[in-house]
Amino acid sequence: MPVRPSSDAPLWLAVFAALAALLHLSLPHYIDGDTGYHLAVARLIRTHGLLDAFPWTSFSWLAERWADKELLFHLLLVPVAELEPTLAAMLVGAVLGTLLLSTLYALLRAEGVATAGMWTLLAFVCSGAFVYRIALVRPHLLSIPLALLVLWAAVRRRSLPLGCAAFVYPFAYTAWHLPVALAGIAALATWLGRRELHWRPVALTLGCVIAAVLVHPDFPANLSFFWIQNVDVLLGAAWGEAEGIELGGEFNPFSPAGQLRWLAIPVLLLLASLRPAWAMRCRDPLPLASALVALAFLAMTLRTQRFIEYLVPFTVLTAALAHRERGRLPLALVALVALTWTAFSSAELIDRVARRDELFPRPVAQLLQRLVPRDAQVFTCDWQFTGEMMLALPGRRFMVALDPVLFARRHPALHREWHEMVRRPPARPAALARERFDADFVLCDVRPRWAPFLAALESDPGARLRARAGLWWLYEIIPGGLPRDRVMGAKGSSRLLK
Repeated sequence: MPVRPSSDAPLWLAVFAALAALLHLSLPHYIDGDTGYHLAVARLIRTHGLLDAFPWTSFSWLAERWADKELLFHLLLVPVAELEPTLAAMLVGAVLGTLLLSTLYALLRAEGVATAGMWTLLAFVCSGAFVYRIALVRPHLLSIPLALLVLWAAVRRRSLPLGCAAFVYPFAYTAWHLPVALAGIAALATWLGRRELHWRPVALTLGCVIAAVLVHPDFPANLSFFWIQNVDVLLGAAWGEAEGIELGGEFNPFSPAGQLRWLAIPVLLLLASLRPAWAMRCRDPLPLASALVALAFLAMTLRTQRFIEYLVPFTVLTAALAHRERGRLPLALVALVALTWTAFSSAELIDRVARRDELFPRPVAQLLQRLVPRDAQVFTCDWQFTGEMMLALPGRRFMVALDPVLFARRHPALHREWHEMVRRPPARPAALARERFDADFVLCDVRPRWAPFLAALESDPGARLRARAGLWWLYEIIPGGLPRDRVMGAKGSSRLLK
């Protein structure tokens, strides 16, 4: 269906840009440790070109077999990488947030939805958790609009946008299977409605994804990394609850109270749209296809809360298409109820985000840079803040970034020792930190969970306190005649440039 001329399209695009910019400008600084990692990678690409190894996380699987699963996102960060990190994150986050909302709006306009702008605003206000997820400056801000485009183009059999989106996807995000699954769901919905099997969109999607994987500059390491991220991390560590692996709260399901807060409006909206989407499947399979995708993401969101970032836009797409003909839903009233509920239920989340401490203020970073020389190996208690450490202490080496599975995959025994050591430390952990983990320094935040480890270091003659700076305690490991067998090989790295 052709896009109808509309004089208000530029106005709506300006509204979406203003909303995305306001969302990020209202934050005191970026709110996610992974954002720091992505900015650090962009800075390294700006300095070295495309990377061939990642020695800055010495114990990670990526240290020797670098594979950039989000290359496009990092390239988008490169032009702003040398700016102050919060400013760089705000700029890119605002651009990609605008892209996400504008893509949903453009698809609704292409389908002739008269109130496409209001439906897009409904997506923005129907769940505080969704707003939080799109406030994170991460590669999923590219994945979501690409996923929307793939489903629409597969149902409508638009080969050019489908092929382009499917080819771009493996450069933008790690879940390469998603475009193929979406094309498959589009084919299923068409068959359920018209008893016609359209296999060409599925074949085109699969072929473009395979082509992109093969021409990716990090092939074939990207194949192994795909398996780690989608099988070892999600199915094994998160859903399989692997022992000794802590991935962070976003892999957990919502609590019952959280489900009421964050899922009530999207679920009600989806339930109100299933029957009309099914009823119109013979005339138009797109609403049913979108509903099936939304149901799939609802099931995944109930298991892992992070998938709400996909659930909401596909739910709104379903509702807008299912109710466009007769205006079955009073859209203005629904939007008002959603806005009121989201504002009421999100007060605690807003307060938590606003109070998030800046982990490395400039004075703290400058002090640590003076105390920790370049190329030093830094032992850390956790993995979640490695990206921000890399920004604050460029050129130093840390344990692992992104998630601990990358450590456990490369050095299973050492990962178990690390996990045990910082939670139930020996009387003198300094010697173990040097012998087993090549540590020159220990840098830990002051969360209560690390108190026993920091207390053990405090009483260990092999460790010398160098600074208590902000949230961080820094200890230097004193050699004291200890052996210097380096389990990771020589300091520094091998090849950095492609």
